[in-house]
Amino acid sequence: MKHTLKRVLAMGTALVLTLGLSTAALAAEGEELPVSPAPAAEQTIAVQLDGQNLTFTDAVPQVKDQRTFLPFRAVFEAMGAEVSNEGDVITAARDGKTLTMTIGSTEATLTEGETATAITMDVAPYVDSATWRTYVPVRFAAQAFGCAVGWDQDDQTAVIVDAEKLLGSAKAGKEYTILAKYLEYSRQFNEGAWAVTADFDADLTMMGMGPATVDGTLEGVVADAVKAQMSMNMKLDLEELMADLAGLAAAGTSEEPAAPTAEEQALLTALKEKGVGLEMRMDMDEGMLYMTFTGEALESLGLPADTWYSMDMGALFEQLGMDYAELMDLSKTLDASAMLEAMLQSADLSDKDTAYATVAGLVDSAAKLLSDEGFQKNGSDYTTAYTYTQDGADMTLSFTLNTKNDKVVGYAMDIKMTMVTGAETGETTEVMTMTMGMDEKNHMTAEMKMDLLGLMSMNMTISGDYKTTAKTPAVEPPAGAVVVPFEELGMETAAPETAA
Repeated sequence: MKHTLKRVLAMGTALVLTLGLSTAALAAEGEELPVSPAPAAEQTIAVQLDGQNLTFTDAVPQVKDQRTFLPFRAVFEAMGAEVSNEGDVITAARDGKTLTMTIGSTEATLTEGETATAITMDVAPYVDSATWRTYVPVRFAAQAFGCAVGWDQDDQTAVIVDAEKLLGSAKAGKEYTILAKYLEYSRQFNEGAWAVTADFDADLTMMGMGPATVDGTLEGVVADAVKAQMSMNMKLDLEELMADLAGLAAAGTSEEPAAPTAEEQALLTALKEKGVGLEMRMDMDEGMLYMTFTGEALESLGLPADTWYSMDMGALFEQLGMDYAELMDLSKTLDASAMLEAMLQSADLSDKDTAYATVAGLVDSAAKLLSDEGFQKNGSDYTTAYTYTQDGADMTLSFTLNTKNDKVVGYAMDIKMTMVTGAETGETTEVMTMTMGMDEKNHMTAEMKMDLLGLMSMNMTISGDYKTTAKTPAVEPPAGAVVVPFEELGMETAAPETAA
């Protein structure tokens, strides 16, 4: 049972992390486009730009090192860019952006105005020895100019949709003054230091077993929205879940469900009455998160005291196909257009016949949702709402801004998702609801309810306050502390590191 308790505690910790951490935006980056395993001689790669097939004459798409490459001049000129080359240096310029690459190098530079950003590609441009044409990786080349990129495996087609151009068209003639006021309001939480206090609770039921519950408190300091030091206490009630698991193990046998031993019961009681302490320190600019646990239950759970566990966020996001650095930049700038562009780049474009319409629809809906015409005024409040339907699921989002003296002072967001559960009757089931908001006094509340068709149900609530402070958060473990990678928690570990 002790091993099961470890897994359940880890689940409870994950619930807490979900409550305590928020991500502003997710921008999918991904690897270069995959190709089929057929021999190169049999591969015919097609390219579609904004719903139209591109025609290549003397230089055609190629597959090299399991990556799809496109002729440099042909693809960029099709996107409306001016291209040039001088020796090994190649450039493409469009709408104030200039992309500079070097043959044989994975280092590139994207210049916009007076700002130059260094970018590292996972593969380098090259010159084909047969045609003497320059080739560039398709995903990188397209995303540099704000395009969404996908791959249609069935038709062996690289799909490119110029999301930046679509955004420009959708925004034309629309005003975004209300959204600008919200972004200005949000910016305050990205500057300076804030003391945070909160109470939270959560319960989780799996296939009718449980619930497992978490009841906790949090306090800490956040600086510039990227550096944080948080301390939590979590009281976990796992008794019902453990009893149900024991009953499941005994089902179909003549044996009675195993009762917890005296040692196990003492552990369950300690978790319920005294709980487990968790301290987190993080520097999201560096992409590092550290945590340590305290409490009487540690030894029984195999968690040694005075040990810190590290998590490399950059590496984690990379495994998920996401560019962590770009994500952080977007969260800091609060550039609505850039965030939307990044979101569009993550759209599923695996079907060439629907890809362009998918992105165009998302762009049009987003422009209507966020523009002044999308908001309805009620007293001093402004509300915009949007419903998205796909594959039998409806998601409805409502976003309300509270204003005072023509400035945003708070907000409320409501999200609801329903799914068609009766194929013949059309019956729908509410699978998720979430509400969150902040009032004029910087008091925050959030609540989420989820029911995944009986497989899992979860309820979470949090209530807390933000206040300015002069404190500075510690972002690394104390000097001399033992540091173990988080993925090794509960496993046989290699020799741990020691903090400097």
